[in-house]
Amino acid sequence: MTTLLADIPVLDYLRAPWIWIALGAFAVSMSMVAYLILLERKVAAWAQDRVGPNRVGLGFGLSFAPKFHFWGLGQPAADGLKFFLKEDFRPSGVDKVLFTLAPMIMIFTVLISICVIPWGGTKIFLNKVDVTAAKQAGVADAEIVKQAVAGVEAKKDWFTSVLQTPPAPVNDGGPEVSGARYGDQWVVVVPTGWKFQVADVSIGVLFVLSTLSLAVYGVVIGGWASNNKYSFLGGLRACANMISYEIPLGLSILIVVLMFGTLDMSRIVEDQARYWYAFGFLPIPAWNVFAQPLAFVMFLICIHAEANRAPFDLAEAEQELVGGYHTEYSSMRFALFFLSEYAGMITTSCVCVALFFGGWHLPGLNKVVVAITGHGVVSMSNPAWSDTLVLNIARMLVFFTKAVFVLFLFMWVRWSLPRFRFDQLMRLAWGGLIPISLALLLISAVLVWWTGGATYTHWNADGTVVSRMDGWTAIKFLIMNAVVLVGLFIIVGIRGPAASTNRRVVVPGSRFKNVPLPQT
Repeated sequence: MTTLLADIPVLDYLRAPWIWIALGAFAVSMSMVAYLILLERKVAAWAQDRVGPNRVGLGFGLSFAPKFHFWGLGQPAADGLKFFLKEDFRPSGVDKVLFTLAPMIMIFTVLISICVIPWGGTKIFLNKVDVTAAKQAGVADAEIVKQAVAGVEAKKDWFTSVLQTPPAPVNDGGPEVSGARYGDQWVVVVPTGWKFQVADVSIGVLFVLSTLSLAVYGVVIGGWASNNKYSFLGGLRACANMISYEIPLGLSILIVVLMFGTLDMSRIVEDQARYWYAFGFLPIPAWNVFAQPLAFVMFLICIHAEANRAPFDLAEAEQELVGGYHTEYSSMRFALFFLSEYAGMITTSCVCVALFFGGWHLPGLNKVVVAITGHGVVSMSNPAWSDTLVLNIARMLVFFTKAVFVLFLFMWVRWSLPRFRFDQLMRLAWGGLIPISLALLLISAVLVWWTGGATYTHWNADGTVVSRMDGWTAIKFLIMNAVVLVGLFIIVGIRGPAASTNRRVVVPGSRFKNVPLPQT
């Protein structure tokens, strides 16, 4: 039964889980942005062997507030207050519309990309339909199941959906199958539910790529509209940087898509929510980082470049371009640029977790939640299903914890590596990452064809798993990564080191050719 959204009362929208998930994801992301700035400063202090911000508490100088410093947790709020109170200065000669539109584009493209992130699996409800009369009348099992699903579909709320399950016959099996017999009563169990996801889009990976790639327009427009040569040069650098690194970024994601045969990010996460067994008994989480470590490293490098983070921050380069594309920005316009950088880091970190670190999957989490709550984990046809909200929330916490780990890598790299020169930046992309990603994609395609197609996983109604991605297939992908890496070292060894661009250049007739040293 199809329900038109215009026919739904406004207050009924508050019953829709995706509304609350969207608000929660927005609130958590913005809160994380604020405290990521504090974490950035703390990581910088740790790398430089100093203390970092620890004086601003939560009292903000009020006489009646507690004088305790709270370990500097009030620093993000003080920074935000400073942005609000600073003068919103706009230089003369700028394009007024584009000057204001640029930071809005940056923050908007980053925020809408989080809507397809699968945060915590699927909350399900088991609808038991009594089919005793139909069974006694001799109706075929397939028809009984079809009628039961149609009845639940007609009665369900507009924000839930009947989950796809294999049409198993009505039988007297256990509670893991679609139909069960309880005494003299025949029952068909039809699961309905909703995902911990703002929008269940079948092309989620493509959606994230396309929306994040639009952020380059904010940088370029901001640099051009500022009517400043340093901002313009920063916009040019950012454009070349982001376009160049989008190629290996897309190819590294395409390797994962090729392995699973889907662009649905929730399906990719669900397929990693299981184990490989090394030596027949040692369980290893079936996360892509263990099968495609080289693709993960390329993805990690590219998201650094896409975020214009050090050592790829040539677009800002304070020592060369004053501040780059946001030199002329102040107050909340600058704050939007600043916040969009960290929000983009959060989004790309979440995508990295979903594609390579199993998303919300954590070994042993299901058993811990079952032991605490007493509720069983329903896995009738999908490991993402859960009949207790506690497990979904625990999975969200696991997801965010993994994302914070990737965010820490962002900050660790920033305070560990010096900034590249622009020619080194381009050489790394076009002469290094793109050839490696193409070779890895080609060999992955051959290996997927050799193993019989996309390595998707299918859960039968009785809980058995059918998958082409077993432990031996993962080892084959791992060996393939090692072969590509060894081949890279051989090629680099044959070619030798690149010619130095810092060599002395003789300028004929220059008066600086023989400049005497100053007398000491």
